[in-house]
Amino acid sequence: MSATVPALVAADSARLRTRAARHARSLPLAVCGLAVLVLVLTGADWFEGNQFWLLVLVPVAAFLATYVTAFALRLPSGVGVGSDGYGIALVLSALVAFLFPWILLATGVPFVLGLGLVVLGLRASDRFLWVAGLVTMTASLALVTVSGSGGASSVLHLVGTIALGLALLAAALVALRGERQTLAAGDGALSIGDPATDNLRVLAVLGDADEADQPALARLTGIEERNLAARLHDLTEASLVHARITKNRNWAQITREGREELRTRREALRGVAEHRKA
Repeated sequence: MSATVPALVAADSARLRTRAARHARSLPLAVCGLAVLVLVLTGADWFEGNQFWLLVLVPVAAFLATYVTAFALRLPSGVGVGSDGYGIALVLSALVAFLFPWILLATGVPFVLGLGLVVLGLRASDRFLWVAGLVTMTASLALVTVSGSGGASSVLHLVGTIALGLALLAAALVALRGERQTLAAGDGALSIGDPATDNLRVLAVLGDADEADQPALARLTGIEERNLAARLHDLTEASLVHARITKNRNWAQITREGREELRTRREALRGVAEHRKA
């Protein structure tokens, strides 16, 4: 088990704290939940007349809003947007909406939102996200089936859509609570002054967030800022991290070599963990 390798525990803990600081789980869930409720506000005749163009824009607007919000949070949090795949989800939803709109007719708009959540969850290895996405996709297909039955089905469709939107918002609140608990926890994996482990912590944070300023790095890694400066110097000298200085902050960005080093070291540590487990 990974718990037998302290360096791997330290890296994984730093990554989880970084994802919590970025609201990488709660943010897309909340936006998708609001997007589903927007469908209700557009009225019952979604596929008729001039409202159809509003329908196809909902998934695109949702993932665009997710990225914009994540980017806006970058300055107050000191943590970058990361590589969670917001752009992939945005492009995918745009392709479906504008090139294959019949998919929306056949599966429903929440299906595309759920597909985006699956993409984000798989890319970040976040089971909570991709399971929520699969549930959303399944619910969307069920709602489309119900809406084709006629009669009282329109009411069931409306109620079901509202329930799905509220369920996603509830999941976002659960995720937000978990993120706050993660950030508030003492962590138990604070720096003990080992340079190699501390370097791995820094790479783990930057590998998830792409970039972070020094106060955020100190907060998320548990490394004192005095020692953090030395770690950043070593990583920069090794071309694993690139320093970027703005008017008010010193940012650290991970390089391609840094990502490769992070991946290599994680694989090596997992191998040690599996050997100990056996």
